Amino acid sequence: MEQQEHLDQAADWFDRFDELDEKGKIALSVWLSDKQHQLAFQRIAQAFGQPEVAMAAINVAANLREQSNLKRNSALNKKPHTSHTHYWAMAASIVVVAVLVAFLKLNQPTPSHNIADDTVALLSETMQLSSPKAQRISQVLKDGSAVYLNGDSHLNVNHSATLREVSLRKGQAYFDVAHEPSRPFIVSVDKVKVEVVGTAFDIDKLSDKTVIRVYDGIVKIIADKTHTLTKGEGIVLENNLWSQTFRLVDDQLPAWRSGWLDIFNEPLYLAVERFSRYLQKPVEITANKDALLTGRFNVAEPEAALKLLASAQGLILEEHQDRFVLIETAR
Repeated sequence: MEQQEHLDQAADWFDRFDELDEKGKIALSVWLSDKQHQLAFQRIAQAFGQPEVAMAAINVAANLREQSNLKRNSALNKKPHTSHTHYWAMAASIVVVAVLVAFLKLNQPTPSHNIADDTVALLSETMQLSSPKAQRISQVLKDGSAVYLNGDSHLNVNHSATLREVSLRKGQAYFDVAHEPSRPFIVSVDKVKVEVVGTAFDIDKLSDKTVIRVYDGIVKIIADKTHTLTKGEGIVLENNLWSQTFRLVDDQLPAWRSGWLDIFNEPLYLAVERFSRYLQKPVEITANKDALLTGRFNVAEPEAALKLLASAQGLILEEHQDRFVLIETAR
């Protein structure tokens, strides 16, 4: 478990390597002072085919720590110290991703400042993420967590130095959360809260229910009562209240991430609500809205998929200038 935690942390550092500011570089240097952390970082870099990144980062971090020690000794003894330029030469000689360019500036002097204020600024983040209809977007947050939004979705991010909070206002989102035990990651969906430390899960917010699926780690759901889900489990909440818990058929990734919409024994009106994320025009239903539907649809071509849905339900699909209409066939 401890080894996996080191690997998770190493992956997080590797992902954010090119975005580190001076404060982040110092933090990475401290983290790499542990031998187990160095081994984990080397394994991650090797897995991505860039072992030279790990070698340069470890050498530069060691140089930074040694320079810091020398400066401290110099201040105490009033003696000049020698630089260790061979580490910088090693880093400069390696042609890798542009992140190393930033690391070559570690010796620049920094003005005096309030470290506590800098830490708050470094960890805090506020933003709004929105995806248009028929378009999926992704965003890597400052903490290293990745968020993927399905079409027609909206998310608010409000991270502080002690807590990572987001609010899913509309639509569907998949979260791959960076492991950070000291700062829980909490997602609010109406009156429901989803709390994690480091995991991957999907939240599908619909008009009268919310579906949560866990793809990695452990998720705590706080609704009418508290529910704990592990990898491969899901939960359905109706009007913020528990309805059912289920097992995932495929626990690799949600189908929508690869351009598919899976519907199982679901009322037509909810299936149409899901389809509306991919269509530029709304869908009106004049047929039985509660008729149950099961199917797998390719949303890369949403209009063709909607026609397939209509055919599967024995319905007629009419297209108007401002909307689609699902109509029951004449009997």
